[in-house]
Amino acid sequence: MPLGAHFKDASIWNPNLERVEKKLAGWKRLYLSKGGRLTLLKSTLSSLPTYYLSLFTISQHIANRLERIQRNFLWGSSNDVFRYPLVAWDKVVWPVEIGGLGIQKIGLFNQALLGKWLWRFGKEVTHLLRQVIATKYGEDSGGWCTRVVRGTHGCGLWKNIRKGADNVFSHVVYVAGEGNRIRFWHDPWSGPTPLKELYPELFACAVAQEALISDMIIFAPDEGGRSWNFHFRRNFNEWELRRFYSFYGHVSARIPSGEGEDILIWQLNRSGVFDVRSFYIALLKAPSVSFPWQSIWCVKVPKMVSFILWTAARGGILTIDNLVKKNLSLVNWCCLCRCDEETVDHLLIHCKFASGLWSEVLIMFRVQWVMPDTIVSLLFAWRNWLGTYSSKVWNLVLACLMWLVWKERNVRTFEDVESPLDKLKTLLARTLFEWSRIWGPTHCSSLSDFLNSLVFLYDLTVSVSRAVCFHQ
Repeated sequence: MPLGAHFKDASIWNPNLERVEKKLAGWKRLYLSKGGRLTLLKSTLSSLPTYYLSLFTISQHIANRLERIQRNFLWGSSNDVFRYPLVAWDKVVWPVEIGGLGIQKIGLFNQALLGKWLWRFGKEVTHLLRQVIATKYGEDSGGWCTRVVRGTHGCGLWKNIRKGADNVFSHVVYVAGEGNRIRFWHDPWSGPTPLKELYPELFACAVAQEALISDMIIFAPDEGGRSWNFHFRRNFNEWELRRFYSFYGHVSARIPSGEGEDILIWQLNRSGVFDVRSFYIALLKAPSVSFPWQSIWCVKVPKMVSFILWTAARGGILTIDNLVKKNLSLVNWCCLCRCDEETVDHLLIHCKFASGLWSEVLIMFRVQWVMPDTIVSLLFAWRNWLGTYSSKVWNLVLACLMWLVWKERNVRTFEDVESPLDKLKTLLARTLFEWSRIWGPTHCSSLSDFLNSLVFLYDLTVSVSRAVCFHQ
């Protein structure tokens, strides 16, 4: 860390930028597939600035510069070479489970990393660092965080970390022990919503609006136990009594035991302990959508094939209709069937040429199948059929076939060389056999034995699926 440097100075990020550019200079990006670039991007480029991001607040200018470097590396662009981005960057940074690539958006990842300091401040009461910060800035009610830092002098690092307190504490609930660190009205201890929001009319009448839970409890004489002691500014009208009874019943069922310390519970995961990933996903605010990510990334095929399959599912591969959308003047027709317009779904599913390969695959497995309309629907349906019952070869077929169709389309477009359908069928069977041997789904020593095993595999899988359905 650059000790003594001004943390807002852009120059402190120069070592990170230099390290990133040095890495890029050593990689021959033009010779890397997009699957290889994705692997290097997630394993190296994204992790280089993490140490700085865990303490310093990054400026939007530096974050945009780092993201531009990552974006250009992924799509293969440089100062001399331009490549179209196939999918919008705002969707690339989504988690894999909803259709992204799981690359962090740097500004939000920075906020998630800094949030851990706020969590530690509230939990690590006896630590020296926490005591120093609390002494300098003072504690907020309950001691879970410091007061808002308003001074122009002092430790600007904590001042910027403190700005994220509202985001962090909006995802916590409190479990009351003694109740001496939890505010009765303001903190969510009786449920996910604070009492001041559940009963705003009662909160407006409360005498001690900043009181702690321990201040609101009295002990009955002769071991009568603990009970609430409420004070309001006025008596309630008849139409307000029903609301008060609802409030009293709500808190009476949740009166704390008075034993142990008050604790924080993180709501975004099952463990109840803060973690950067869950907070980052909450900050990202990505939509909750279904995406067949298992059919793409959980299948043992070359990474570049998975990347092409993902791009096709996102509708981003450069078919002619997508090139026309980028303002290129082209005649939209499919070079494989020479009949219809070239779209992603037509090229990979409905084209007469692709249909011939699909028919060959279905004959191999002795399956009768109606092809869905879209790539996404096909990915869902394909895995939910034989793929669900441990037919790993079946899961390879979809990626293998689409990969070969895409290669054939590019060879015809850019090299003006055509391969007959029969040759592609043979290549499909051979490629599927080689991938199965490499990744382990089959132990057959010859192509003929492999093809015979597919029929046996189908019969066995159907028997298992019927048994499972009967059991359910």
